[in-house]
Amino acid sequence: MPPWRIDVLGNPPPEPTTSGLDRSLWELGAGLVGRGHRVRILYATATPTVPPPYRGVEGVPIPIVTSRRRQVQQAVEVGRAAGDCVAPDTQLLLGTDERAGAIKRSPRGRSPSLAMYLHSVPSDRVPTTGSDGASRGLVDRLGSWIDQRTLRRLELDALGRASVVLTGSSATRDRLTQHHKIPSAKVTVLPPTVPEPDLVETRAQARMALRIPMDVPAAVFVGRRPERQGLAIALEAFHRSRVFFPGARFVVVGSSPKQDPGVIPLGVCDDATKARAFRAADLFLFPSLEAGPTCTVAEAMRYGLPALVSERVVIEGADAKREFRSVATDDPGDYAAEFAELFADPVLRRKIGDAGRQYADRFSGAKNAEAFEQALAGHVPG
Repeated sequence: MPPWRIDVLGNPPPEPTTSGLDRSLWELGAGLVGRGHRVRILYATATPTVPPPYRGVEGVPIPIVTSRRRQVQQAVEVGRAAGDCVAPDTQLLLGTDERAGAIKRSPRGRSPSLAMYLHSVPSDRVPTTGSDGASRGLVDRLGSWIDQRTLRRLELDALGRASVVLTGSSATRDRLTQHHKIPSAKVTVLPPTVPEPDLVETRAQARMALRIPMDVPAAVFVGRRPERQGLAIALEAFHRSRVFFPGARFVVVGSSPKQDPGVIPLGVCDDATKARAFRAADLFLFPSLEAGPTCTVAEAMRYGLPALVSERVVIEGADAKREFRSVATDDPGDYAAEFAELFADPVLRRKIGDAGRQYADRFSGAKNAEAFEQALAGHVPG
């Protein structure tokens, strides 16, 4: 297969604190570069300084100078500006949201092939409350409804023009085919790309750095939106488990809860510190209140950690009893019971952790890049 020239309309380049689905897109790009393709990721920024390549992936800043705050205005402006940044020799343009629908079409024969990669379909959700949780008035709700309809039109236009649509889960695929009438023949499931584990330190070295004794159990939580990702549930579950495991530790990455016995808050930290937390832990806890796929769970699984998550978390194609553990309620007591079983049984932890690692390894940058090629083969002009 000859190398492709690919431009992606994505998000800012990875920084030491970048994680989740933003990082996943760059990891996929790095996997494609490793297979010989040229990949550039276009992203909106008010400070257009060209970043150094990330593992061969070029970052192309889209200069945005507006102070507009409405999502629909930003989407249209970014999409139109992105069209001017697409390289003349680009063969494939990959969009990730409604902004791709605002890119102006070039004259016939000059436009690259368009593909879309969606982890969810957010424009169907019309918010009735503000970001602070306060109920919105009628005017605000009407304006939000109009904006959401515009965003949906942009998204559906991009999906209609796309030759291939990639989705992060089968649930999103079914939503697109059943509710948005996207032909099933052009939709392929490609779960988020999982970063390579950082194994520079040993478990003993990681625990020493975090001051965790080798003979006590430890869990880790990773999340920068604690209210939505269930940190309060996780903390309460951990406190209850300490009745049976008084020396247990709970490492919190990405958030800074108040100091409590056994809790080690690391806040927003770099990749090396997050990797240290993964290596030091015995299990990963993520009682998310949000539905959908998340890269962080699979990232923890690649370190061999058994993952204990809410049933809202989508882990595409994984077995909830063999490769991870799922809790059907938001009751901290139910999580504490799972905590206790996993803390008390190292053989069970190792069994689930090994199976989870084998699952997550299937979505490395190299393997997802190969799946990407297979999905787009025949749709990229020569």
